[in-house]
Amino acid sequence: MDDEITVAKEDDFKECLELCQKGVTMCRIKTGRLLTPRKIYVDDQKWLCYHSAACWKFVPLKFKSVNIGDISEVRKGFSSDNLHKASKIYSFREKVTAEMCMSVILTRRHILHKSVDFATENPSVRDKFVKGLQYLIDKKNQERVYFDEERWLLDNFRKADVNKNGKLSFDEVLKLLKTLNLQISNEYARALYTQSDSFGKSDGQLDENEFINFFSHLTERPDLKHTMRMFSATNDPALSVLDLKTFLSIEQQFDDIDEKKAASIIDYFETPKQSIKILGPIGFRRLLLGKWGSIMKPGHEGVFQDMNHTLSHYYINSSHNTYLTGLQMKGEATVEGYINALKKGVRLLELIAFSNLRSNCTASVDIFDGEEGEPCITHKRTFIREITLKDALKEIDAYAFKTNPYPVILTIENHVSLPQQKAMARIFKEVLSDKIYMRPDNGASQPLPSPNALKNKYLLRGKKLRSDRGPDRKFDQDNDEIIEDNNGSKNTIKLDPEFSQLISLPSVKLSHNIFQDIDEHPMDGSCSLSEGKVTSYMESGYSLAAYTSKRFVKSFPKGLRQDSSNMNPIPSWLCGIQSVAMNMQTTGEYLDLVNGLFRTNGNCGYVLKATKLIDGLDPRMPEVSSAVVTTMLVGVISGQYLPKLSQANDVVDPYVTVEVFGIPADSRKFRTKTIRNNGCMFLS
Repeated sequence: MDDEITVAKEDDFKECLELCQKGVTMCRIKTGRLLTPRKIYVDDQKWLCYHSAACWKFVPLKFKSVNIGDISEVRKGFSSDNLHKASKIYSFREKVTAEMCMSVILTRRHILHKSVDFATENPSVRDKFVKGLQYLIDKKNQERVYFDEERWLLDNFRKADVNKNGKLSFDEVLKLLKTLNLQISNEYARALYTQSDSFGKSDGQLDENEFINFFSHLTERPDLKHTMRMFSATNDPALSVLDLKTFLSIEQQFDDIDEKKAASIIDYFETPKQSIKILGPIGFRRLLLGKWGSIMKPGHEGVFQDMNHTLSHYYINSSHNTYLTGLQMKGEATVEGYINALKKGVRLLELIAFSNLRSNCTASVDIFDGEEGEPCITHKRTFIREITLKDALKEIDAYAFKTNPYPVILTIENHVSLPQQKAMARIFKEVLSDKIYMRPDNGASQPLPSPNALKNKYLLRGKKLRSDRGPDRKFDQDNDEIIEDNNGSKNTIKLDPEFSQLISLPSVKLSHNIFQDIDEHPMDGSCSLSEGKVTSYMESGYSLAAYTSKRFVKSFPKGLRQDSSNMNPIPSWLCGIQSVAMNMQTTGEYLDLVNGLFRTNGNCGYVLKATKLIDGLDPRMPEVSSAVVTTMLVGVISGQYLPKLSQANDVVDPYVTVEVFGIPADSRKFRTKTIRNNGCMFLS
């Protein structure tokens, strides 16, 4: 199956799983201290269980259990913020090595990532435990797709059956529905309850079979049954192998479906397995939630675009304040921000540098002079705790090309003193080594290489000393550099030649004459624009598209967004701006737009711009926008799995809004009619 999560056979992990079940004695690591050794084990392949002691001795020991579904991954070595900090404590390093440690990374609502860290004396035991636990995590991820609804319902039925008589009263059913986040009126629930009770022996209670019948009626999808009948040779709400092949080939336009593949799809989505391969309504609903029902054009879920254009011809998935996982005023800088961004497909990360904490510079982000002679990352003049540059780069390098070979751009705003710039150069070379793309001698006069040519490479973007040749004369006269940060504040620092040599995307600044800038700026020059400046260019009638067709530009949120809210990416995209820096930790409509754009082309972080933008034309111009006209028809059939908006008992009245974003001539918004008192499913 193309969209199946690959999980190895359980027999291959038998020894590791037995170890996880039996348990291993490990020390929990908190605030750089080893706590009392305790057993950590996995219960019923569902719960990771361990004891946790507080830092204060008078606080009693706590037993904790974490659902495997709440664990995103398990890592070896010093690979969490807690262990990075602990490894710098001499007394800790005397007792613990990286080979002894593991970190369990938790992801829960309202918590982006949290690590629970352990150490064991036997590295081979740690490796087996990690291998077994990671297998269970992968298996749980697969179960989210391969979902046995009937088994899930029966498990919840038995939990709700408090007196264990095998039946549920009406009040118990209502309570269970609330637990399952299903919101319906009492009147509708009572009608279905009475109908289902008569399905078996009518006694005022529902047994397991009657409850399954109740739930089937509650979540019935007549719209899907209608679709199934359209493609069923027998006009039934069930699809044979040949019926499914016809549906996927003709209606969904997949061109690689034969009867063998259709049969394997039925096996994958229909539970339990059947000797006669028939896809029923539940399996069909499950199928439509995967790639087979996706609105995305078949083939576009992988890399399908030409990746041999110059870098400036692509939109690039970019993050702002990458090291943050919360607000900009408090919390901590964390490697998890970089890891999370890279996992999402981000290809531009921010590493921004300060000279020291006592200067009058008020820039918003931060690599600054560390106490031990190495730069650190934090957020200046806030309560953000720092991480070291080396730790951040190590984790970036561990994830940058793990599943995606296309280049990663590291934006560096350099406010670091000369001695620590030398340290920065050493750290970059030490950690990233030959993966750093070195600017060629003719870089100023040649277009940037393509994503294909830059596979597995890092491009460092920032201030650079000029050379004495060609367009490089736009750089400053000596190694005094005026640094302007994201808030418009300025600070003068020295640039170290050794660090400057690592910069392959040198910073430039737009003047009031874009066409002069096109002629004079180096071809690999790159400028940054605040969202306010982008708006000014849009409203002034200046066409940035002519500049962005040949040069790399990054836009970033205005400094007033201390809540880490996001800007609208559409104006920047219409200007052809390649890099629209977003706060990846802040969900909302604007981040949804970014995720939607970069979901195509394999989520590789690079999406080719429209031909008109590549040609340097403003798409808002009537002669451009009217040149290519496409008619798009969107039909809203139904919705499902609606979230509960609050703790209130009121039943929601749902509707769907469809909106088209783009140039003003294309922008449209449509809302379906409201369906009253329907929290489970609704039709347009």
